[in-house]
Amino acid sequence: MKMYEFNLWEKQTLKEKIVKEFNSDEDASAFINGKWKDENLLFTWAPLTGYEYNDKTPVRIPLSDEEVRMKKDLRASFTPESIEEWGKGELSAHVQENAKPHPEARGYSEFPGRKDRTFTDGITGEKYIK
Repeated sequence: MKMYEFNLWEKQTLKEKIVKEFNSDEDASAFINGKWKDENLLFTWAPLTGYEYNDKTPVRIPLSDEEVRMKKDLRASFTPESIEEWGKGELSAHVQENAKPHPEARGYSEFPGRKDRTFTDGITGEKYIK
């Protein structure tokens, strides 16, 4: 069964919104004719695609005993002494250093079939490839 969304508008203001499941477009159209037959208002409707309607709440995956022990050991390892030893920004500094581009990186090629050309810098006179 497909899920449909119905919106009833009055002077560019959403008056009513209904999300309902139907077997076919004909059933949805019959619902519109039966519900809003006498009203002279603008309504829009469309089948909802790409959505998984699930009434179940998210479930936390239980950790195994070994994973629980590892989690406790990891949390216990963050002591004021270890932070003092490593420094507060050591991990983030290491991540930032690794996030820099490669020194020989050429970047994205917008035109992959185009050959590299050699140019001369007008100020320094040095040649470079682009």
